[in-house]
Amino acid sequence: MEIVNNWSVDNYLSLVLIVVMAIGSIFALFQWNSSIKVRRTEFLDEIINKLWFDENMARTMHLIDNNPNWYTEDYHKTYSDLGYQIDKLLSYFDFICYLHFIKNLKENEFSVIRYEIDRTCASPSVQAYLWNLYHFSNKIEAGCSYMYIIDYGMEEKIIDKDFKTNNDNLFNKYLKF
Repeated sequence: MEIVNNWSVDNYLSLVLIVVMAIGSIFALFQWNSSIKVRRTEFLDEIINKLWFDENMARTMHLIDNNPNWYTEDYHKTYSDLGYQIDKLLSYFDFICYLHFIKNLKENEFSVIRYEIDRTCASPSVQAYLWNLYHFSNKIEAGCSYMYIIDYGMEEKIIDKDFKTNNDNLFNKYLKF
């Protein structure tokens, strides 16, 4: 108690200033955390709006869900608007899987769009398309465009564990033209 009794006005003001700064720092941290939550929510809202309210994306997801045989022998010969839309959707899902992989999307945020990605990965035509692109990329020694969605599908056991193996049995399984 003797130390407190010997304090000058400067010491008391310094103590008060330290306490006020600590309270201000706690308030600033609270505000910063709140703003991060708002930005994450806005980002997730942008992802969802793009998937569900962009007419082309929604139409492409519907096609994948309802037409399991869109990837045919003629697909690469007549690359059309369908090919562009499929690539656009897969690129978007690949980016989302990348964000999830680097932990920029938390598990509960990812779960909001997991169903759409799972349904897409489960499509026989999507698997055939990805299988063909993956093995073509390997053949020409280039990176595959959709590695994050492929890895996600394999990790979740939606895509066969032997997907990256290039043998005739898998070729026939995925490419049933």
